[in-house]
Amino acid sequence: MILELLERELSRSHRENATTVIILCDIDHFKDVNDTFGHLIGDELLRETSKRLLASVRSYDFVGRYGGEEFLIVLNNCDPAFAVARAEEIRNTIASAPCKRPPSGSGHDEPGLLLSHQWGTRSVEELLREADTALYAAKARAAIA
Repeated sequence: MILELLERELSRSHRENATTVIILCDIDHFKDVNDTFGHLIGDELLRETSKRLLASVRSYDFVGRYGGEEFLIVLNNCDPAFAVARAEEIRNTIASAPCKRPPSGSGHDEPGLLLSHQWGTRSVEELLREADTALYAAKARAAIA
């Protein structure tokens, strides 16, 4: 479903010469949560993260589970000058209040961010591969800091 919404939004962005932002994020150490606390707790963490992500975006933006513990956020008509700051706000919303279970430190997200005005006519698959690369780069930067 999220990929269909993304396709639709990309078409609209091209028609209207607007900027759409794609943010790919995941839950750090999610496998450890499942291994330590069980899959039911992992599912609770996914639901809680989904709620927080939805609460952190505008009513006309999209949030969907992309796979495993990864989430795709589509910010419609987002000013490119504020895209990175907006992604950081969303990350802080998730990281600022640990989930009751599992213990804090297990649910921090790192975003990989792309801006549609930089994409040209690349396919959604190519864009998502690039967002995935950006996500891993952000995680590597966070590990160094």
